[in-house]
Amino acid sequence: MDATHKHKVISSSVLKNFGMLVTITDVENGFQKGMVLKSVDSGLYWEVQERILFSEKEIKFEGETETRIHTNIRNIDKVQNEFDKNIFEYKIKPIGHNEKPEVNDFLVFTVTVAVRIPLEIIDIYEDYLLLKINEDDTGILHKKYINNKIAKIGDYVCHCEHRFHDLVDKNGNFIYR
Repeated sequence: MDATHKHKVISSSVLKNFGMLVTITDVENGFQKGMVLKSVDSGLYWEVQERILFSEKEIKFEGETETRIHTNIRNIDKVQNEFDKNIFEYKIKPIGHNEKPEVNDFLVFTVTVAVRIPLEIIDIYEDYLLLKINEDDTGILHKKYINNKIAKIGDYVCHCEHRFHDLVDKNGNFIYR
C-alpha cells in the first residue's frame, strides 16, 4: 500500500442508475481505470472506473477514462477552484462490499504482489482475490493476474514471471486444477 501519498475524501455519494462517486484531494496526475484505492481507516477497496468532468475547461490527464456530465449545480468558478487545489471527482466501484468512502477518510493506491512468500486467499470477489498480507493487513489481486483461474479460499498465490501469479499451497508447491 502506498500510504505515503494519501487522498482525502471530500465527498462521496451513490447515484441511482449511475454508480458511486467520490471527490478527493491531491490528485496530481489523474487515476487510470482499474487502479485500486484502499481506505486507510476501514481497509475497504474500490476500483477506479472513470473521471467525472463537468466543464470543457477542466484539466485532462493522460490515460484517464472520462465521462462528461452536464449539470447546472456546479459553476465554472467552483470547478477552477477545485482544479487549483487538485480536487477531482471519480466514479468508483466497490470491491467485495457496497459501502462508499467516508468523508475525511484517506484513500491510498494499493498494489499487491506476492513476491517472496505465498499469500493466502481469504475471500474471492467477482474480479478480485482478497489476500492476507499479515495479521493486520490485507491485499487485493485482480484475477487477470492469476495463471490458474480456478482459485479457492485457503489457496495461496505466489508471483512468477511476466506479472502473473501461480496458485500454490502454503509451502509454495504448485496447485493444478
